[in-house]
Amino acid sequence: MESFYLDYKDARVHCLRFGHGERLLVALHGFGDRARLFAILENALADRYTVVAFDLPFHGQTEWARRTFSKTDLMGIIRLILAREEKARFCLMGFSFGARLAQAMLPDFLPQLDKLYLLSPDGIHTKGMSAAVHTPLWVRKFLSRILVNPHWFLRLLDLGCRLRVVPGLILHFLSFNLTRPERFQRAFGCWLALDSFYLRRRQIKAIWRESGLPVDIYFGTKDEMIQYKTVKKMVEGVRNVRIYLMNAGHRLIGEELRDRMRER
Repeated sequence: MESFYLDYKDARVHCLRFGHGERLLVALHGFGDRARLFAILENALADRYTVVAFDLPFHGQTEWARRTFSKTDLMGIIRLILAREEKARFCLMGFSFGARLAQAMLPDFLPQLDKLYLLSPDGIHTKGMSAAVHTPLWVRKFLSRILVNPHWFLRLLDLGCRLRVVPGLILHFLSFNLTRPERFQRAFGCWLALDSFYLRRRQIKAIWRESGLPVDIYFGTKDEMIQYKTVKKMVEGVRNVRIYLMNAGHRLIGEELRDRMRER
């Protein structure tokens, strides 16, 4: 496995590369993860793909000084990867938050894409994400300034959770991500980026159906975050989209997924 950096504007993007297959697969990890998450899939993918995964802004070893990032930024990073690998076409994989990012780039990269893998995909219907996505940008910017000391806000959320007006999942997520500076920066950097990575479900389905792009979706039957029923309804009548169910939770990247992908 090769580790390297790409210079993008004022940032340094950390990447991992493995495999020796003819086709290029670019992999996007989820929130709070890093590129190494995909290493367990090496034995399943290495013969078919050359895989390049990179640490997203505010994650892993990527050096990102700006306050947030955009779809244009990720597309620029992927184009640097294509140039480095001397490829015009590629496949795309996204896990959780990374799947949201991947799908948002479909309209731009569709002519170059050969296949899309979505693992526990955020961006379709995820518990607790609707309010986050639709919060006005000015509110998000305001909160990013006043929540530098978040303890009063977390106490308020705790009360809301006890009164059953705030989901426990939201309280747990914010309690973890607002109490350390680096986590705070990561959480708000990604939250501010959401406007740039938003597609409506009908837009996603139209792209799937009209493009004919092969799409493989992997779900864990114990996933408490992703609304499987919504996705199942979305793929009805779309022959190029396949769903694979696994005995796993949201973090389904592991040995079972490796074995399932090896069979495909």
